[in-house]
Amino acid sequence: MRHDARGIPVSSGSAEAIAHYETAIGQLHSYVGDPVASLDRAVAASPDFIAGHLAKALVLATFAERQYAPAIAASIDAARRHGAHANDRERGLAAAAQHLSAGAWHEACVALDAVLVDHPRDALALQVAHLMDFYRGDALNLRNRVARVLPYWSHDVPGYSYVLGMYAFGLEEMNQYGEAEETARAALALQRKDGWAVHAGTHVMEMQGRIDEGIAWLTSRERDWSPDNGFAFHNYWHLALFHLDRADHARVLALYDSAIHAGPAPMLLALVDATALLWRLKLDGADVGGRFDDVADEWEAKLGEEAGFYAFNDLHAALAFAATGRESAIVRLLQRMARAAEGQDANATMTREVGAPLVRAVAAYGRGRYDEAVDLIAPVRDIAHRFGGSHAQRDLVSLTLIDAAHRAGRVSLAKHVLAERLTSKPEAQWGRRILARIDAHAVATQ
Repeated sequence: MRHDARGIPVSSGSAEAIAHYETAIGQLHSYVGDPVASLDRAVAASPDFIAGHLAKALVLATFAERQYAPAIAASIDAARRHGAHANDRERGLAAAAQHLSAGAWHEACVALDAVLVDHPRDALALQVAHLMDFYRGDALNLRNRVARVLPYWSHDVPGYSYVLGMYAFGLEEMNQYGEAEETARAALALQRKDGWAVHAGTHVMEMQGRIDEGIAWLTSRERDWSPDNGFAFHNYWHLALFHLDRADHARVLALYDSAIHAGPAPMLLALVDATALLWRLKLDGADVGGRFDDVADEWEAKLGEEAGFYAFNDLHAALAFAATGRESAIVRLLQRMARAAEGQDANATMTREVGAPLVRAVAAYGRGRYDEAVDLIAPVRDIAHRFGGSHAQRDLVSLTLIDAAHRAGRVSLAKHVLAERLTSKPEAQWGRRILARIDAHAVATQ
């Protein structure tokens, strides 16, 4: 029986196929290169390479887009055709892939963890589970799933630095900021081009309001995390958030145009970031020109296929539609979400509990019905983690609540929610800018 570079057994596959598989794992870790293309080469070299077929299905599932469902199903079927000689690890991966294909994200993570029990160095199972923990808003397992396998990794195991980067992000999402930053720095000491570890350190500085440090952290390392990196758009998004705190709208829009949304988004993850940044600029009173129309066009073109697949994405589509007055698009989105909410999969729960109330709130906000928006957001804000995203991404929910409350004349509530930001980020400027705007409006209307 053959093994991968970390000693994980594979039941089939030539040396060439396993070499392509190893390339794919490195690309998955680093976000440099195309792991799907490498896995296609792996299964072309050995059509019976079960691990290669399953890896492709699992990687495609981490894109969280319905458009990949046929390719995921085809890879699962290809693995099944050769499944008679699959080993226990591959059967576990097959179960996880099948669950993901059915939208059973929680069950998929259970299956992946079962693989990690016996194969704690399974880099594929670990990273796929880590990303699905992120999509599910499971901060506990973003940290603990990595912690459970970390003792089995060391400097001499390929990919160790990336495991530390994952652990750093989990620590940050569990609000263990000091440990998260220390772990991110340890990861980068081993692999300076680890964009995910850079990202983890960035999140620490964002959550603590260390704006100038955050800008220096990203810009000083830009040559490491940016070139040819499929995740660079998101680190640039974070850099733009730091500049937004300083009200440097020109710099934010320059980053948007050059690095975040230079053209049609290649994936919904990038379109989410573009939309979220424009919405924040809108809340801060910036003129974004026709950029929101371009983004809304992209979301509207994807409504038929993607609406109702993942509630977190649906919210961002709604933001674009509300910002551009596209009432019919919001109605169609809500109809698709209503059908999705009738299901039993992970997204059905996310939609019922968080996604649908927030989309209705955004629709109300777009129509100028700010009281209604407040009443829909307020009960959901503290459970918004249930539909995924990070603390930094979900900050948009609080910012929208504050703005809607202010516009509705519910100043005490606006200040009540804003107080969190002023307390946790005392050196940041955006919170103080919002407070000054609220107080100035109160004086002007007396």
